[in-house]
Amino acid sequence: KLAEWRELYSDPDAKFDKEIVFHAEDIDPMITYGTNPGMGMGIRENIPTMESVDEAGRISYKKSLDYMGFTAGEPVLGKKIDYVFLGSCTNGRIEDFRAFASLVKGKKKADDVIVWLVPGSWQVERQIRAEGIDKVLTEAGFELRQPGCSACLAMNEDKVPAGKYAVSTSNRNFEGRQGPGARTILAGPLVAAAAAVTGMITDPRDV
Repeated sequence: KLAEWRELYSDPDAKFDKEIVFHAEDIDPMITYGTNPGMGMGIRENIPTMESVDEAGRISYKKSLDYMGFTAGEPVLGKKIDYVFLGSCTNGRIEDFRAFASLVKGKKKADDVIVWLVPGSWQVERQIRAEGIDKVLTEAGFELRQPGCSACLAMNEDKVPAGKYAVSTSNRNFEGRQGPGARTILAGPLVAAAAAVTGMITDPRDV
């Protein structure tokens, strides 16, 4: 017999040393500018300058910007992109496809962007079809692909060409992760959807 799970709550009269409250609407969508997941910032921010980076991380910081073709202090908002990847075991969940579809519904895929939509499992693929999300995607000009690793690690032919930019919902953006010389920009499904319909890095709140 499975154990019964119960939620644990603090006592009504519990007192804490400090309480911190976050309002989700005040947090900008995040996006990466470098070659590790820690090199992230708000989508409306500018890339950090060398002076703002810890001295121990400056060598990898400069190497990352050189690889990505970015300049310190510049914005990434509005930057042209070439590929969008929605998928991987971490961000190919049904919740991610629901979010992506909610933004692209009634819109059209940008003509000059290649978009790979890959469910994280066959169960997710079945949910997508059961909920009619596949129809929303098709009407917007997207194609649902078979579940698998795909462009998360440049599996099979799903490789981003050298020098091209990919907005990806996967969890790694190391050099060559999505193909030799590929430039990976990690983002959430809504940012990926906004890029897919505009062809550039776009704040989904503006779409």
